[in-house]
Amino acid sequence: MMIKDDLNRIRAVYVGLPINQYFAIQNQCKKSTCHTVSEYIRKQLSDKPVTIFYRNQSLDDLIEEIAALNNQINNVRNNTSLVLEKLTQHQRINHDLESLPGLEIAIKNLDRRIEEIKTQIEKITEKWLQS
Repeated sequence: MMIKDDLNRIRAVYVGLPINQYFAIQNQCKKSTCHTVSEYIRKQLSDKPVTIFYRNQSLDDLIEEIAALNNQINNVRNNTSLVLEKLTQHQRINHDLESLPGLEIAIKNLDRRIEEIKTQIEKITEKWLQS
């Protein structure tokens, strides 16, 4: 289809633009479905519709915050696992720690909650990707 369009183009129009105008047109082109600036300008000149991408900025910000939260959750999970390992090693050496089983239960509950949060994050991310 593009080859046929290229054969029909027998005239070229060159326009000198100040750099700021060119960048403004280029930025509008990047927000559209047009692949090149030339395609964007041809559609504009011929009054053909130009499809513009629309992004929900607040949703994008939310996704960035969720990604940061996800990293922090992973850090908490890793740190609690390391603490539990060290306490377990310490209990093997010194048999006087009796609160370790309660701590293990608390960490398992924390781990289960982290999994629930991660599942919710995945659901939100999927919805964002579909929008």
